Amino acid sequence: MIKLQKHPLTCRCEDCVRMFPADRFDAVWTPPKPDGEHVERVTGAIPIGAAGAPVRCVLWVDEHDRLLVDWPGLPGTAGASVTIKRPPSGGTGEVVDTTDPILRGFRKDVPLRRKLAERFSARCLVTFGLAPAETADFVPCDEHGEGLAALTCSHLAASSEPMEAVVVYGVDGDYPDLFCVPCFERFAGGDADVAQLTCSRCQRREATRHHIVHATSYGADPKT
Repeated sequence: MIKLQKHPLTCRCEDCVRMFPADRFDAVWTPPKPDGEHVERVTGAIPIGAAGAPVRCVLWVDEHDRLLVDWPGLPGTAGASVTIKRPPSGGTGEVVDTTDPILRGFRKDVPLRRKLAERFSARCLVTFGLAPAETADFVPCDEHGEGLAALTCSHLAASSEPMEAVVVYGVDGDYPDLFCVPCFERFAGGDADVAQLTCSRCQRREATRHHIVHATSYGADPKT
């Protein structure tokens, strides 16, 4: 099982098919419907846009196709813009893409691994009141109470003007890390001292405030 956690999230090799059969029951996390005049129920799954994506949930969007609630397992993503495929029959739509700098780290083109599903389940158990906070990777935040752990540098939050920034996506379900360009170059060169801990809600605010000039993922070719 430990070996399979490093397999791609949508892997259908013989071992994965045996451990994760197509008819296996997995929870579909469903946040409460928020109040509002225009509230539409849609479905989502990770990897976003992938056929047979296994980590499924229900989402609520407004008339501009923006999330009215956090994506389950990703606190701080309310307000993200998503692309929805709606069936001609008028049935429930499905999120198939996004331009949001945080959610893009959970699209099908990022090499996400099966460990993500375990981490998302732990977070949702906490969020839905089914497990204590220490079950998942939450950290305290003076401003927001709590959020997921993420890495950033000191310059982004301190700057009153938008800066050029680099977002780094994890492959095991981590909330994306975010650095200004000079700090990213130092971090990629092995200087871990530039990194500081932040919460996911603070991180998304900075990700949408600054100008992201490059996105990469851990383990990717440094030149890409």
